[in-house]
Amino acid sequence: MKRVLAGALLLICAGCDSELGPLAGASGFSGMIRFKNWPSADSVHDMRIVVFEAYPSDSAGILATLLAGHGAVWPAIGTKFPAFVDSLPYAFTTSDGTNLQVRNYDYVIVAQQFGPNVLADWRPVGVYPAVSGSFIPAPVRVILHHVIPGIDFRVDFHNPPPKPWR
Repeated sequence: MKRVLAGALLLICAGCDSELGPLAGASGFSGMIRFKNWPSADSVHDMRIVVFEAYPSDSAGILATLLAGHGAVWPAIGTKFPAFVDSLPYAFTTSDGTNLQVRNYDYVIVAQQFGPNVLADWRPVGVYPAVSGSFIPAPVRVILHHVIPGIDFRVDFHNPPPKPWR
C-alpha cells in the first residue's frame, strides 16, 4: 500500500512540475519588426527599440528619463542593431543586459539615430500601435516571468510616426 501511495505521489508531482513554469524566467516582450523604404546608409547611424513609462513631451528630458530607469533600450548598449533587412525578429527581455523592468510602458517605439550626435539626432520611425496602421501608441505591460509575443512594428522610413516632442 505504501508503495502504491508513493508511486501515485511521484506521478502527481512529476505532472505538476511543468505547470509551475520557470520561477526565474525572463520578463519582456517579443515580436517582429518589418522595414520598408530604408534611407541611405549615411543616415542610419544606429537603431533601437525604446520604451518609456510615460509619453515623452520634450526631447530634452529623454536621456534623463532613461538614466533614471523610467525607460529602457534594446539591444543593450554595445550591441549592434541589424540594419538594411526586410524584417527582424527580436526579444526585449529583462535578461538581455537592458534596463527593462516589470511595469507598464506607455510609449514603445523603434528609434533611428539619423546623424552623428548620439544625444540629439534621434527620431521615432516605428511605434507599437493601438490600431494596426495607426500612429496612436499602445501601452505594453511587462509581466513577471512572461515574455509577451506579438509586439510587432512596421517601420516605413518614408512615413514615420510624428515626434511626441517639439
